[in-house]
Amino acid sequence: MKNIKLKSIINYSLLLLGVSMCFSLSGCQPNQASSDDSKFPNQINFEKEKQEILQVIENESKAFWKKDFEGYASYWVHEDFIRTLGWWEAGGVTVVQGWEERSKRTKRHMENSPEENPTATNVRRENINLRIYQDVAWMTFDQYGEDTGDPTMDMPGLSRETRILEKHNGQWKIVYAGWLLEG
Repeated sequence: MKNIKLKSIINYSLLLLGVSMCFSLSGCQPNQASSDDSKFPNQINFEKEKQEILQVIENESKAFWKKDFEGYASYWVHEDFIRTLGWWEAGGVTVVQGWEERSKRTKRHMENSPEENPTATNVRRENINLRIYQDVAWMTFDQYGEDTGDPTMDMPGLSRETRILEKHNGQWKIVYAGWLLEG
């Protein structure tokens, strides 16, 4: 019962964080739908942006499980405002604030478990909910991963995921990652 309450609290917190971050940012305007781009110069090509965002999420995950720190880092904003929040049975609640701390922890995990985990990238992402604004996007999804036997960096079973991205120099970068591993 305690785990169910904790999971509910974390899910609710992740949702509130994502929504509040988006609406608190200046210039956060929702997609505009029109076939005439000249009327809306800031119109968002949803399908193009969606594919770019999905690729960032996929490539960041692949780099993480390949233990490629430089590749992993290239998909993140390197600022104090980034956050990660996660829960899984082996590690409990994990909250990391700022790129400096995130990078230290990720490097340490990769050094402690340096072998690539190529089967960990065999994930299925479903139930995707994506909102794209001019320079901010947020996405929630269900991720299903295999049990690969890597106790430190494995994400087997169902994981409820959240990502918030910002556009920096024309490229989508992650500023927030949240997960709740239900297993």
